[in-house]
Amino acid sequence: MSHNDEKRFELLFRDNYPRLYHYALDWVEDEDQAKDIVGSLMSDLWDQRSTWHPENETAYMFGALRNRCINHLKKKIREREILNEYLEEKISMIDEDIDSHEENLKRLERIMQTLPPKTRRIVELCYLDGKKYKEAAELTGTTPGMVHKHISKALAIFREKFFNHGGTE
Repeated sequence: MSHNDEKRFELLFRDNYPRLYHYALDWVEDEDQAKDIVGSLMSDLWDQRSTWHPENETAYMFGALRNRCINHLKKKIREREILNEYLEEKISMIDEDIDSHEENLKRLERIMQTLPPKTRRIVELCYLDGKKYKEAAELTGTTPGMVHKHISKALAIFREKFFNHGGTE
């Protein structure tokens, strides 16, 4: 391509850029994306300038730009679909975790109700109220050693009923 042809090509772009940009903007409704798409088209056509000889250069540029805009929108739609699928899966997993967590809490509460009253009271003091064995012993009129025995007993019951038998409390 001669120097004159390069000048003509540059003028073609310069004269058409504003219309190409607004045309792309009508399609993609995003200024930066429109600039990127037009810039990419111009760059590709510039790279092909020695072999690019359409009958109507302006019509060709608008047709090529239209195709690029449609491809861009299709890609955005697919990305949105993939994101929606991911979000739906994540929501489903979180909901399952919440349901599982709620069911486990209910199971634990049912097991708590089966504990002997003093053992249940000691478990509540130590695990729900955060008391140390010594404090729990003082509040229940027993010794820290006995608190430890009640806790051990309760843990054995939880292991047996919650973990070993799949929740048959």
